[in-house]
Amino acid sequence: MATLKLRISEDGLRREVLSGGKLPNLFYEIQPRAGAHIPEFDGADFALIAMLPIAMSEMTDLKAEFEVDSTLLDGLDHYQEVWHSWRPDIFKKKIKITTAGETFRSSPNRANRAVAAFSSGVDSTFTLSRHLNKDAGRAVRDIDTAVMVHGFDMPLEADGGFEVLLSNGLAICRDLGVGLVTVKTNWRSIIPNWEMTFGAGLASVLHQFSDAHDVALIATEESYQNSFPVWGNSFWTDRFFSSSKLKIESDGGVYDRIERARYLGRHPQLVPHLRVCWAGPRTGENCGVCTKCVLTKLNFVAAGVAQPWPFPQGLTADLINEMPLRTRWQRQFLEIILSKIENEPSVDTAIVGAVRNRLASPRTLGKSWKSSTSVLTSAIRSSVARVRR
Repeated sequence: MATLKLRISEDGLRREVLSGGKLPNLFYEIQPRAGAHIPEFDGADFALIAMLPIAMSEMTDLKAEFEVDSTLLDGLDHYQEVWHSWRPDIFKKKIKITTAGETFRSSPNRANRAVAAFSSGVDSTFTLSRHLNKDAGRAVRDIDTAVMVHGFDMPLEADGGFEVLLSNGLAICRDLGVGLVTVKTNWRSIIPNWEMTFGAGLASVLHQFSDAHDVALIATEESYQNSFPVWGNSFWTDRFFSSSKLKIESDGGVYDRIERARYLGRHPQLVPHLRVCWAGPRTGENCGVCTKCVLTKLNFVAAGVAQPWPFPQGLTADLINEMPLRTRWQRQFLEIILSKIENEPSVDTAIVGAVRNRLASPRTLGKSWKSSTSVLTSAIRSSVARVRR
C-alpha cells in the first residue's frame, strides 16, 4: 500500500504528492500570468486523481492521509471499473482506496464560474472562444481562468519552447478577456501510458482551481460521431472526475474539428496564435510538416478558412503525400476531411487528389498503429475471457 501525503509551499503555489517511495513523487508549480488570480489551495482531491492510474498500473492500494470528496470517490470507483475492463494491460488492478475522511459541499445556488484547460490549440481555443463570446446556448459557462500546462504536450526540458507557446496563449487570452495560469508538472513523466491516462492528468490540474470555480471544461478531442471511446480524454469517462465542489464537463462534442476550424475562422485575430504542433521540434511554433500540422491545414481548407494560417508554409500536394499516418485516428481524420472536400469546387483538385492517394497508399497504416491495435484487441479478449470464466 502507498500512503499519500501532501507538501505545500508557504505561498501555496508548489504542491507535491509523496508516497514514501512506493510510487514516484509528483509536483505541480502554479504561476498566474498577466494579472490572473492566484488559485488558493482548496483540498487534496487532485492528488488522488493524479496518482490513481499509476497505482492501478503498479497494483498498489492507496491510503490518502487527507480527506477526499465523497462524490469524487464514487466517480473514481466507476473510473477504475471502466478502465480495468477496457485496458487491463495498463490499468492492471482495481485498487482499494482509503482516506482520512470524506467531505461533501452542498451548494444548490452555485454559479457557473469556470476554469478551462487550454493549450492554444484548435479544440481548446474553440472552447474558450465559444463560451466567452456567448455562442454555446444554455451550455455557456462563465470562464474566468484558462490553464496551460508545462510538462504535457510541451516537455519539461523545453523551457524556451514553452515560453513561445505561452506568448501565443497569452495573446489569445488577452483578446478574449480571460486570465491565464500556467502549471508546471512532472505528471506525464511518471505515468504508465499518456494516451490512455491524460484525462486524469488534466482533471488533477483543474481540481487545483476548485476554490474559485464550480465547473472545469475539457475540450473533446473530436465530435461525438467521430470519437474513440477508449481514449484518455473522453466524454464517456471525464465526468468520473467530478466532485461536489467541481464539476468536470467535456466541451464541444457536437462539433467536429472542421466545424471548430470554421468557427475560429470567423475570429481571424485568434488564428495566427493557434499552436497545434507536438510532433515537430519543441520550439513552441508549428513546424507545418508533421501529421498534426498538415491535418490542421486540411481542416482549414475543408472549413473554407482563408490564409494566412499559423504555419511557416502553405499546403501542397507533396506535404500530403509525404505525411506519415501512424494511427487509425489519423486515418479516420483524413477520411473525414476527404468526405468534406472531394465534391467542393473551391478546393484545389491537386489537394483532393493527394488526399485520395495518401489514403490509398500502402504506407497508410504504420507499425505503431498495428501494435497499438493488437494490444487493445488482446486486452479486450482477455477481459471477455475473465467474464466468461
